Amino acid sequence: MSAVKYEDNMLLTACPGSGKTKTLVSKLYHMLDNAESLAIGKRKIVAITYTNIAAETICERLLSYGVESNSLWIGTIHSFCLQWVIRPNINKIRRLCGGFIVIDQHEREEKLSELKLAHGIGQYEQVITTLSLSYEPVYQKGTKEYRFVKEYHRYLADNDSIDFDLILNISYRLLEKNPKLTSRLAKLLYHVLVDEYQDTSEIQYEILKLIITHKSTKITLIGDVEQAIYTGLGAIVKDKSELENFFDLKSCIEEKMLTGCFRSSQKIIDHYIRYQDAGYKVKATSKLIDFNSVVDLQQDIDKSQLAAYVIAIIETHLNQGVYAEEIAVLCPSWFDVIGLSKEIDSLEKSFKVDGVLISPIPKNQDNLWLPLIRLILTKVDMRNFIKRRRLAIELSEKLYESAATHERVEPRLLLQLINSITLDVNREIVSWIDSAVNTFCSKLNVNLDETTIAYSSKRSIIDATIERMKKYKMNYQAYDLERFFSSSNGVKIAVFHSSKGDEYDVVICTGLLHGKVPNWKDIYGCSVAHQNYVARRLLYVIASRARKHLYLVSEKGHETSGKVPYVATMQL
Repeated sequence: MSAVKYEDNMLLTACPGSGKTKTLVSKLYHMLDNAESLAIGKRKIVAITYTNIAAETICERLLSYGVESNSLWIGTIHSFCLQWVIRPNINKIRRLCGGFIVIDQHEREEKLSELKLAHGIGQYEQVITTLSLSYEPVYQKGTKEYRFVKEYHRYLADNDSIDFDLILNISYRLLEKNPKLTSRLAKLLYHVLVDEYQDTSEIQYEILKLIITHKSTKITLIGDVEQAIYTGLGAIVKDKSELENFFDLKSCIEEKMLTGCFRSSQKIIDHYIRYQDAGYKVKATSKLIDFNSVVDLQQDIDKSQLAAYVIAIIETHLNQGVYAEEIAVLCPSWFDVIGLSKEIDSLEKSFKVDGVLISPIPKNQDNLWLPLIRLILTKVDMRNFIKRRRLAIELSEKLYESAATHERVEPRLLLQLINSITLDVNREIVSWIDSAVNTFCSKLNVNLDETTIAYSSKRSIIDATIERMKKYKMNYQAYDLERFFSSSNGVKIAVFHSSKGDEYDVVICTGLLHGKVPNWKDIYGCSVAHQNYVARRLLYVIASRARKHLYLVSEKGHETSGKVPYVATMQL
């Protein structure tokens, strides 16, 4: 409550399961509820999250409290830059003023793999494609890495594309070269809250610094330095004094800490705090404090038996009354997720698997019509009420911002309209998308002339879908779409990094091997201290996802390309 009511700049450190998200949501609620006494006026409160899923979670929690306000904006730093920096000033950006698309992660990985092969770079070697603040590769001229990065960015430019890193580069350059623009933005923003602040990169810090140093905007940073698992990708961990110096807030940041864990048993906690560096105590504060948890380390299972072993654990806990949705299997990479998902799916079992599925429609959050597609494919159900309400609000905002409507349409009216749409699912996906957008626009009198953003957005999502289905040789039809957009169910199979923020009764971690944890890219050319740091941070995060039971598996049978057997992660 102290953190919720604190009105000035703050650093809030929160251990796993300490109610970080609840505190963040409550702080947003408190500010909106006291907007008059805080003199917020027409200014904005911005909450920056690390993922779109985290943003959706916060939005839906606020909606469940009955909070719906134009004073609040929630999203990732990339979404923030697109909406508040790039789009309002696109006439100042020569590269983008003729139109652009943001490539998705799958297309990016495909292109990088192709370029690595062409430039003689190993598939496991990490090459930083992020440009410096001066728009140059971080590598020395003449090196193969320099040429690799140059060719990648030439590919983006030739295809009128930008990636997530370029969104930040372009935004920083625009704000840095236009002080008046930065000043206006600072005056507009009352308070910026940064979730998972330990995952903030240099350029993200620099963008925030340009705003905060105007002394018009307060900042709250929330996170846990022990969960800094993206340092290998450029994230920088700053302490209180470093933050004060960086943002020019001398002795002006209050530091608070949440150390009570409402998630896990003390036995689970006692295991994962061994991977800490800071060494602060974490105490179980829930009714699970004395729960008789299983914390098991398995190093004798062969990879050929891994799927059967995982199924046996899952079946055991299902028989004990644990729901399938409360069980997660975590893997080091998407390659491991896909392989294990297929193996488990091929064996006899009593449960469904919520494994990795690549949607034929790219889930590009920036596209105008994605909320419409998601609304049509999300069943009208009381359990989906808050989710559908959030999507309707998002669609209303996008329609207004793109000038498709002259004013913001009431979300309730949009839901009624969309609920009345009936589409034939026995058709090709592209035809279904075209029909969905056309039918909606006809009912709402939205202009779909070729000169409009509404039309170009429809063309963009259709073209991207055609390209993706061709690339991955998909033969899905429209009736398959619901499985990609409906709420997931069954045992979750996901990568380690995507599990941050999640929690489950039972967590099974596989692939805990040197070369996977830490990954080869954090081994080649890296110090032992770096390898140890990366592995411990990741083990801390994945182990702290468990409420009741934790299984750590270092399966045998994996070999390098040179036929050298993988060994168990030493930090275990």
